[in-house]
Amino acid sequence: MSFFSKLETRSTLRGGAALLTAALVLASCGTAHHTSSSGPSHPVPIATAALNPSSICGSDEGDNVHQSLNGDFTGCFRVPNLQSSSVVVALQAYLSGTSGPTDSPTTTTVSPVAKADHLSLSLSPKTAAPGENVVVTGHLSAPLSVRQPLPTLCWDGCGGLQEEGAAIHWTSSRTFHVNLRVPDTAWLVSSHGAVTVHPLSSGNYEVGVQCLTSISGCALGPAEAQTMIRLKAPTPTPTPTRCRSGQPCETMSLSTSSAKVGDQILVKGWAPLQTIIGRPFGYTLSVTSGPAQRNYPPLAFAQNLKGGGFNVVLAPRVLRVRPSPTWASLGRVHYVSSTFSGPSAIEPASSSKLIAWCQPSGIVITGGPSQLNVPTVGVRAALRGSILRIWSRPASRPQCATVQLDPRDATSIYAGFSTAQGNSIPPVYLAALYTTNAGATWHTVPTPAGTSIEQFGGFRADGSQVEALFSGPNTYPSRHAPSGTNNGFVSAEVTSNGGVSWATATLGCPSSGPCVTFGPYPWGNCNMSNAPQSLLLGPSGTTAHSRVKWTSSPSVSSVDSCFPQQLVVSSSRELFLLDPSSQYPLQQSTNSGRTWTYVALPLISTANYGSDSVPTSNSLLLAPDGSLFTSITTPSGLAQELFRLAPSATSWCQVPHAFGTTIASSGTVGPLRANGADLVWSQTVYPSGGASIASMHAVPLSSLRC
Repeated sequence: MSFFSKLETRSTLRGGAALLTAALVLASCGTAHHTSSSGPSHPVPIATAALNPSSICGSDEGDNVHQSLNGDFTGCFRVPNLQSSSVVVALQAYLSGTSGPTDSPTTTTVSPVAKADHLSLSLSPKTAAPGENVVVTGHLSAPLSVRQPLPTLCWDGCGGLQEEGAAIHWTSSRTFHVNLRVPDTAWLVSSHGAVTVHPLSSGNYEVGVQCLTSISGCALGPAEAQTMIRLKAPTPTPTPTRCRSGQPCETMSLSTSSAKVGDQILVKGWAPLQTIIGRPFGYTLSVTSGPAQRNYPPLAFAQNLKGGGFNVVLAPRVLRVRPSPTWASLGRVHYVSSTFSGPSAIEPASSSKLIAWCQPSGIVITGGPSQLNVPTVGVRAALRGSILRIWSRPASRPQCATVQLDPRDATSIYAGFSTAQGNSIPPVYLAALYTTNAGATWHTVPTPAGTSIEQFGGFRADGSQVEALFSGPNTYPSRHAPSGTNNGFVSAEVTSNGGVSWATATLGCPSSGPCVTFGPYPWGNCNMSNAPQSLLLGPSGTTAHSRVKWTSSPSVSSVDSCFPQQLVVSSSRELFLLDPSSQYPLQQSTNSGRTWTYVALPLISTANYGSDSVPTSNSLLLAPDGSLFTSITTPSGLAQELFRLAPSATSWCQVPHAFGTTIASSGTVGPLRANGADLVWSQTVYPSGGASIASMHAVPLSSLRC
């Protein structure tokens, strides 16, 4: 798994639509069976689990399975970290268990069902071939008080193939038309407590409509109206039609028979149609640990006793998992520079010993001849005239959420403050402000054309300049237009004279290392969801400092910036990505971020987290001396601990009393940072009945011994 002992792979998709079921254990949610076409069923327990988001390929791979109308499918996943020598890869789906047709020896024929008094259906044509479009006309005896805009069409009964979200056209208050595409290939059917694959064969089939007159629970019942159609399918000779004679017909092949944790695997094959929403839909990939020697049935199902539907597993295949490279095998990692994801309330300067950190009293800068206290009382006045208002309390003395020092001028400071529109949240926004005179006055950062103050997505220093990034429009992301970009470009305001003047630009390559960087980050989601921040990939070989059109790697397209990720430059082509929330906590790229390889870390036995429960206070850092440091909250929540992993070491050692007597339930340790030869962190204690007490710590790396 990761360096946390028994850190389970998360089985739910956070921050997006969770399709079907997140985790299915077929043996435990009902009676399990396997079948192919109309063959016999036997109890077969098969465990399944949805992929962790970090195991899904790049964003334009969708939900990791794409199926064509002829049943062919392709998919992609990264081998999850299950600490197993073999895994079982399968398709999984949830099939509704509404009343379906009865079976006849040759085809699916339907006994007449009493029509609803107020709705009847007619078809044109009444006989159709596979792939043909049929017009379904509905006739109502009286107008509907409420029209549902996207009904479901059922082929072979509403326990058979469903076309959801069908476009309906009303020709009068009592008449409508909707198009139905006759299936091109076999489909799944649930009927009489079983799931089978029905071949594409001639016969009479029921066509019905659901979710037209009502929507609450409509998919769980029978059709609201139905009629019959005659399917004229091609004869099976000379080539036999799929799924005839009870023979297994589901297929899946993997791009390799063995791989390492984190490797990208392509899958392809054929599966019966299950649902159509514009295109075939409903299958996801399941990857679980399992013995390689076991025989897995081509189709297994179990009835969900609560919902009445069926959890279905098809075409399982075994993938052998080879050992991954280890931390010890890397030797001493060469450290050049690093950047971090998300906001940071503590910021060591890259070119000096200065450290800035956000406090309730303002911004404090240490490491110089004397401590500099930067007041933030002017922030509220600087926002007058904008649509944003300070949300933190007290508003008269706002505390920053992120801070950035200027590489050249110690009196120029850039900070982000939590704000809202008016007096209500959500949503919340991060307002970008700066001062050129150590807090005497504050100003809002100008916004690039086509953006607004609400789209600010973080500061960063690069070389001698500071950049303020702004997110692009919230459109559907893809590998060629990552989230936070505007068709691959990132808008920015740049200053190279301490904020005296700003120039509009677009984000370019970092001044050192490969052209890879974090994109703008979202703000305010971590209490309810995750905060996906793109990991941007520039064109191969480019070093441009502006006008870079960014894409993303299929291996790592984004990170959850609710946690502190670190991107370390080791050479002109080598990078390391550290992520304490991921099942791949340490990854290495030797080709400028095109692909990433998981590097196994030793376990920390005391960090025994359950599924989806890694504390956001955990931190993982690669220090300039080549050591790894991690701060963790113990599973009990009663303590926070610091561990060190020396170069080439095979086990972590705990640094005793690094955080004093901080109790995790009454205090927090901020993300770890390095400032030259020091390890840096902030620490806040919340005493009962009193004001919080914040402190900043800078400890020489050489003194942090076990």
